Amino acid sequence: MADSYELDPVDWISAGATGDPGARTFYVQARKGSEYVALVVEKTQVAALAQLAQQLLGTAGVTVTPDDLDERAQRLVEPVEPVWRAGALSLGADEQAQRFLLEAQELVGEEEEVAIARFWMGRDELIALAAHAAYAVSAGARERCRFCSRPIDPVAGHVCPATNGHGPLTV
Repeated sequence: MADSYELDPVDWISAGATGDPGARTFYVQARKGSEYVALVVEKTQVAALAQLAQQLLGTAGVTVTPDDLDERAQRLVEPVEPVWRAGALSLGADEQAQRFLLEAQELVGEEEEVAIARFWMGRDELIALAAHAAYAVSAGARERCRFCSRPIDPVAGHVCPATNGHGPLTV
């Protein structure tokens, strides 16, 4: 079993990605004092985290807007050294929506014990996390094929199933 972590409260938390579009790796990274914890996550988990954070904040009358994004302050701290890969993420709030908990469970096999990371944060940290997570997900969007809507790799190109791999479809 890997180590478990509890940062209560975090000084800073972010979700972001490294690498080129189509080959990015997503992370949740948090800091308390001099302790950094980074977890590998899936892009879909970061998208869901951004959406759920916005919903939780919405119950308190807070709307996350593009003005809440401080890309420079929320950028992942390099080098990103993940402690493990997250299998499940959950996000919850207290009754007043003032204190929030992001909990991650390690992705492990059936018989293994699961490590857990708990990141406690206030409203301001969750707003920053939600804004940057949404930004990170959209930042790597690749151009889409006009025929099949699949992403086009900027280096390798694209073999479109709509043309049976024989070049562009003519109309």
